[in-house]
Amino acid sequence: MRSDHRLVSGRISNPINPNKKKRYRLSNVKTFSEFVNSPLAKQDHYLLFGNPVGHSLSPVIHSLALLDAGIQATYSAVTLLPEEITAAIAWMHQCEYFQGANVTIPYKQSFMEVVDECGEEVLATGALNTLRRDPESGFLTAVNTDIEGFLAPIEVYMDRIAEAPVLIFGSGGAARAVVYALLSAGAEEIVLVSRRPEDAKHSYRGEFDVDSGELQFVGYDQWMAFAEDAFLLVNATPAGMLSFPVGCPVPIGELGTVCSMYGPKLLYDLVYNPYDTPFLIVGHRFGSDTCHGVEMFLHQAAASFRFWTGCEFPLDLCRKELERRLYVG
Repeated sequence: MRSDHRLVSGRISNPINPNKKKRYRLSNVKTFSEFVNSPLAKQDHYLLFGNPVGHSLSPVIHSLALLDAGIQATYSAVTLLPEEITAAIAWMHQCEYFQGANVTIPYKQSFMEVVDECGEEVLATGALNTLRRDPESGFLTAVNTDIEGFLAPIEVYMDRIAEAPVLIFGSGGAARAVVYALLSAGAEEIVLVSRRPEDAKHSYRGEFDVDSGELQFVGYDQWMAFAEDAFLLVNATPAGMLSFPVGCPVPIGELGTVCSMYGPKLLYDLVYNPYDTPFLIVGHRFGSDTCHGVEMFLHQAAASFRFWTGCEFPLDLCRKELERRLYVG
């Protein structure tokens, strides 16, 4: 199911020319302690909590969406340090100006302890990515919009995906959302590739039936043995992210061999900055379809925005702004 060499959800890419890509970084990221002592903390606001967050474009698109909806509030990326977590939890419950937050690596699972209510998908995955504060009670409600965000861009492929094993690189909070999304959409066999497969299996046992045969856990030295029959390959690790020391979740030579010998496949990278990651470039070069993390990023952001505000998210407007910042066509 080729698409005339177009990336599934992006422009035609030229992976041979690295000058076609931008690398975007926020210049005004604050720590949590710096934020609460800034004027921004004294007006209605939404936040992104994580570490690191300097690569994130969430402030760009959510600020644009708030402006488009006529909502007078700000959105800021905040680096949350481990020693600040206790203070952040108390502050989120108590601060009248705090409206909600997105949560990213490494807090998608650990923030489960701070919420008062959560959606079914949060309980099922053991991970969240969006918090909303009730203005009356201060209660925090959590959802995981990664599920909707992941499935939306690949809906046209779901029949093919359901017929073949899926390979997922990584087993953290993002991978949990992907597993839940795929199982709910009809996938019958998922192979998670992890640095510590037995530990990963144990950690999934509470939320998933790890003994049914639907899920398998293997090491990175075994992944190629499962690749021939797989159609969808997902990078749910930070590999390829701006400033992350590893560019691809598996050796590029191994990935190229799989795509050339057993392709075409569909490669889906959850990383969106930079626009073209090594994982996607290899897939594209060897004739596989590729799905940018930009599309999952946009769709999960849209779901978060609706959850917070009840307003529609300007998807096309935000997509154009992301591509302007990330990609030189």
